[in-house]
Amino acid sequence: MVTGGNVGLGFQSTLELAQRGARVVIACRSAEKGEAAMARVRQQVSSASLEVLPLDLTERDSIHRFAQSFTAKHQRLDILLSNAGVVNLKELERTKEGWEMHMATNHLGHFLLTGLLFETLVATPDARVVTVSSGAYKAAKMNFDDLHWEKRPYARVGSYAESKLANLLFMFALQRRFDAAGSSTKSMSAHPGLAATERQQSIGIGGWLSRMMARPVEFGARPQMMAATDTSLPACSFLGPRFGIWGNPSPIKLSGLAVDEGVQEKLWAVSEELTGFQYPQTEKAA
Repeated sequence: MVTGGNVGLGFQSTLELAQRGARVVIACRSAEKGEAAMARVRQQVSSASLEVLPLDLTERDSIHRFAQSFTAKHQRLDILLSNAGVVNLKELERTKEGWEMHMATNHLGHFLLTGLLFETLVATPDARVVTVSSGAYKAAKMNFDDLHWEKRPYARVGSYAESKLANLLFMFALQRRFDAAGSSTKSMSAHPGLAATERQQSIGIGGWLSRMMARPVEFGARPQMMAATDTSLPACSFLGPRFGIWGNPSPIKLSGLAVDEGVQEKLWAVSEELTGFQYPQTEKAA
């Protein structure tokens, strides 16, 4: 399953998984765009096994409907590639629940989706959850008293960075739940470096030099594909370009708040409260 699998890094991941013989569920807001992406994949992989299911990560009802549709049809989920995201939105945007859009899409929506699919993931031997993050996490703090930018002046880079830190905090806390359930499922993360996605080319962050330096999407997708398919990697591996924005995908050592278990668990509790969903309890996680 690839969220945002119809465009950019998500489309490239869908294509490469299809080339490897995987059945891929493309999860995206527009069924029409998902169908178009499916047709593009089949132009290159005529035998591709693909499915489109509509998913809006900013709406809890949509996430619940998606999970119900998926679990009604499938008893296993080998790879959940949580790829969809928004980047550096110029203006402050909120969901109907009042959540800031970066945090809602990049973290909270995937938190709820993973929770609804948790039992399927646990029951699938050696499954993977890959949460796509960013090197921007280093510049972030978790402002739990103002998670949705109601008190602070909105900062698009800052709000994006917080959501990417949340992705890594989630990765670690999720692995503890898998371990407590006695599951072989691994929680992983990856970041693409500077990739020439449609979004990156349009937002203009860093100006023309940034756009000129960006590497093709085929390179940007390599870390998340490695995290999803390399069976030799340990749980909670964080993959990215070896030299930050360039280079072959390599394990990256995380530091700072990302590895703080107290912050990880606090975000988990806040996320359960906001989404109204509590993950299945296990002995160690309870």
